Amino acid sequence: MDHTYNLLLHFLFSVLITLLTLIASSSVSCYCRVDKNHETGHCSYQIQCTEIIKEIELDRKCLGSANLDVEIDVTLRNAIDTFHLDVDTDFLSKITTLTVLGNWPHTALPFLDSMPRLRNVFLNYCQMQKINNSPFRNLINLESIDLSHNSISEIDELFQFEILPFKMRKLSLAYNFIDDVPGDTFEALTHLKELDLSHNFIEELSEEPFCNLTNLVTLRLNHNKIKYLNGAVDKLVNLHHLYLSNNQIENIDMKSLKTIKHLHTFDISKNKIENLKPDIFSRHWEHFNNLSICRIILSENYIHSLPNASDFFDRLRRDSSKNQVQVLTQLDLSKNLITNIEYNAFQDIIKLDTLDLSNNKLLSFYVNSEHLMYVKYLNLSCNGLQNLYYESFALMNNLQNLDLSHNYLDYFPDETLSYSYKLKYVNVTYNDIAKIHNLRITFHSEGGVLDLSNNGLSALNIPDNEALGLRELILNSNNITDAYLIRLTDQRDLTRLEMSKNYIQELNESSLRLPAKLGYLDLSFNDIQLIRPSTFYRVSHLQTLRLSHNRIQSIGYGVFRGLTALLNLDLSYNHIGILDSKVLMDLKSLSVLSLRYNVLHTFDYNSWLVHKNDLKVYLDGNDLSCDWLAKALNDFKNGYSKMYPTVFDSKISGHSIDGVPCKQEIEKIAYKPESNYVMDDRLLITSQKILEAVKEQTSYLRKYLWRSILHDAALQSSAKNIAN
Repeated sequence: MDHTYNLLLHFLFSVLITLLTLIASSSVSCYCRVDKNHETGHCSYQIQCTEIIKEIELDRKCLGSANLDVEIDVTLRNAIDTFHLDVDTDFLSKITTLTVLGNWPHTALPFLDSMPRLRNVFLNYCQMQKINNSPFRNLINLESIDLSHNSISEIDELFQFEILPFKMRKLSLAYNFIDDVPGDTFEALTHLKELDLSHNFIEELSEEPFCNLTNLVTLRLNHNKIKYLNGAVDKLVNLHHLYLSNNQIENIDMKSLKTIKHLHTFDISKNKIENLKPDIFSRHWEHFNNLSICRIILSENYIHSLPNASDFFDRLRRDSSKNQVQVLTQLDLSKNLITNIEYNAFQDIIKLDTLDLSNNKLLSFYVNSEHLMYVKYLNLSCNGLQNLYYESFALMNNLQNLDLSHNYLDYFPDETLSYSYKLKYVNVTYNDIAKIHNLRITFHSEGGVLDLSNNGLSALNIPDNEALGLRELILNSNNITDAYLIRLTDQRDLTRLEMSKNYIQELNESSLRLPAKLGYLDLSFNDIQLIRPSTFYRVSHLQTLRLSHNRIQSIGYGVFRGLTALLNLDLSYNHIGILDSKVLMDLKSLSVLSLRYNVLHTFDYNSWLVHKNDLKVYLDGNDLSCDWLAKALNDFKNGYSKMYPTVFDSKISGHSIDGVPCKQEIEKIAYKPESNYVMDDRLLITSQKILEAVKEQTSYLRKYLWRSILHDAALQSSAKNIAN
């Protein structure tokens, strides 16, 4: 009985859901909503519909004349492929761009015959497996077709036309199940500029399908299963961008190499290439315009060696000089197995701008610096380098970004970089540098960054006339135990210093030998327990000070003496239990104070009753009472205090006020604020407000009375004149 009853309930529930769905779809979905239809210009419309095209009203002028340039962009969702049968044929004939979403495993796209003016058609995510009867055959105005993100596997007769579509420029078949491209597939698409066959299952290529695509500029074949090019690109004389990444290519034949030489973008990353041809980097410069960028991407292959360039480099150089072509080349060889680079490996590249050799197995980098004189970005990270040769960098006068991280350097190569005057960023993290004797390098005129994190440094002294232009120095995760041993007083351009994740335990007035211009100092994640008075008086321009994640239990008077320009102070994640705002009185400009995740149970903020700016104090994860918090918030809202208690993450559960967590009942602490001081300050603030109001009222009365006196005087003068 119960089982029958449950089945009946389930049946009734299913019927109810179906009815509700039908009602909702019929009352809401099945038409073109007015608020989704827009006129974007004269006889230009964007229309969005669901299931059917209905209730469309256009200007009669746009529908009545065949001479007007009408543009109608229609997006139709949840449609069947015969939706056109109930739509006005005159309207259909005017559609220029069509986007349809549906579910048609097998279809002939019959609606296309009703749209002779169609220029762009987007049929993505329609679950199409098979398209019959060459549905595009009569669309002579087509400019682009997008059939991506379907399940199409056969395309041999898909693009047959009665009249050649001479306007057709773009075709996308990406994200389908195509495994074969028959010879005559694209025979009619002679004017095609961009072809996307990426993310399919193509294994074999041949010359026939592509031989007549002589106007093709971009070809995407990435994410397939291609092993050989087999001449597929040999006739593509105007091809500029070829994407072949994520395939199974092992070798590039010499015939295909002739076409590859004039490519602006050649991406063959994530394949199985082991050996490179000697002239793989050479280019036919006549195919490039001025200020062109050439990208050669060979990353994530199995390349183990870079051979010397071919002998015809001199001819290429003469050609480039004759044509005065300004081509910048970006070469990516990262994530290979390279152990050896021949001295003239980069000779064929006229102007190498970016060179990425990261994540290889290089033990040395000895190359002809004449071929790297235009390099701005050099990445040698994640190799096995123990030293750098001066000869390889001697002519790198344009070098800006250098990444030497994750190697085995035990010294800083300042002599190697002595002729690089435009350095902006030098990354030497994760090496074995324990001492730096000299930093005789020059950074860019706009300033530079030096990152020495994750080494073994315990001391650093940079004298005058070294590291010129250094603006930011990063010394995180080293072996610094005494901040006094980091002597940077002569670095007048230094504005930012990071020394987090070291082993500093104490700071005093002689600890910080830093330039007065410093604006940012990070001492977080150390073992600081004690900070003595006047510790920061030498860095009077400091605006941000981070002392979080230490073991500070209290802040004494005079600790922050001289920091009148400080805006941001981070004391979060320490062990501070009691804090009196008097110890922070030197911080006249403070606007953000983080006390998150301490053990605060008593916090006297009375010294901030007359603070210069509104002060946000973040108090997440503390033990302050709800009574204290309510009073602090009321004092701020009433204008008695400038201190605004807040949190980064509002409290969802437990006791809180305005999202700030608090303790409803806490143990009374033997600490009382000076009540006379509090009352005096509040009385002072109230008196100031009264005086300001009286002043304003007095000024108003004075102006009013003065005008009245002048008016009476004028009347008396006028009366005398009349009497006379």
